[in-house]
Amino acid sequence: MPTTPKLTFFRLLAGAASLAIIIAAMTMAAAYISPVLLALFLAILFMPILHWLQKKGLSTGLALLAMIIGVIVLGLGLTWFLSASFEQLADSLSTYQAQFQAWVANAQATLASQGIDPSGITRGAADIEAMVQSFIDYLSRLGNFVATALVIVVTIIFALIEGPRLRATLQQSLGQDHILVVRSEEFSHSVVRYFGLRTLVNLITGGVVAVMLWVLGIDFALLWGVLTFFLSYVPYLGITLATIPAVLLAWAQYGIGMAIVVIIGVMIINGAAENLVAPKLIGQGLRVSPLVVFLSFMLWSWILGPLGMFLSMPLTVILMFLLDSFEGTRWVADLMAGSSKSPANSDQEVASETT
Repeated sequence: MPTTPKLTFFRLLAGAASLAIIIAAMTMAAAYISPVLLALFLAILFMPILHWLQKKGLSTGLALLAMIIGVIVLGLGLTWFLSASFEQLADSLSTYQAQFQAWVANAQATLASQGIDPSGITRGAADIEAMVQSFIDYLSRLGNFVATALVIVVTIIFALIEGPRLRATLQQSLGQDHILVVRSEEFSHSVVRYFGLRTLVNLITGGVVAVMLWVLGIDFALLWGVLTFFLSYVPYLGITLATIPAVLLAWAQYGIGMAIVVIIGVMIINGAAENLVAPKLIGQGLRVSPLVVFLSFMLWSWILGPLGMFLSMPLTVILMFLLDSFEGTRWVADLMAGSSKSPANSDQEVASETT
């Protein structure tokens, strides 16, 4: 029987040094790596649609043509929508700041009439305005997809074209029983299924949030719904980050009461989606420790920039899958899962992704 390599201090040191070099290289090349990784992840999600079209009787060429047209339309449409929305938001920011300052002035006058020092609310309002400006500046980077949209779309198209061919070549070269082939099959059946169904849950959550904000009269309701869809890939943290701009905008437009209504509404929608819809659709999934979720969100955002927060969960799951594929690193995958069962060898219990 094969023996597990002994973990020594020098092996640990060499592994840490290699990891540091890889992280440094990814950080320096983040502007080029981020769009490619996003495109590959989207191609993985689109691959089941390609197979479904083939099962419906379309030839491989026609199925690929339909997917290519769909990817181009979806990619360019999303790029235009984000760019236009963030540009309009930036133009309207001064108006919202004036509305918020008027609310602060009224609150100060009310406190002063009651003999209460209003300096505390002044400092708090200044902090909130600074936070809003920083958050808008951060989000505006996500809307600058015009320069990278072509790279993302072209990479998705080539990945869809080469995916089936690469899989067939791998099976032919290594054999059906090779560990890499077997692991690839496990990956495609578990991870792809999980993120595909996760996408459906996120679509429901983002759609209902957008409708709720539109009914309440909050500006840019569709933009906040799209943001909720993407950030919901990040358990625990995503829905909170997606809700912040909508809450602040509701506060500026209608006051603190509407902001509280938005918070309660998003909590109810997210709770229903994660506790009622997600368990029925996803069932058994992938288990990741909450601490690992938080640390991976911070790490990938730092390495890859704004796109890193969208990719943090997929990249972490893929990393866990790779670590679990080797006996010497399986213990690391177990630690990341927060369980004695590794993600690939267990029944793959689903993580609760409630906020």
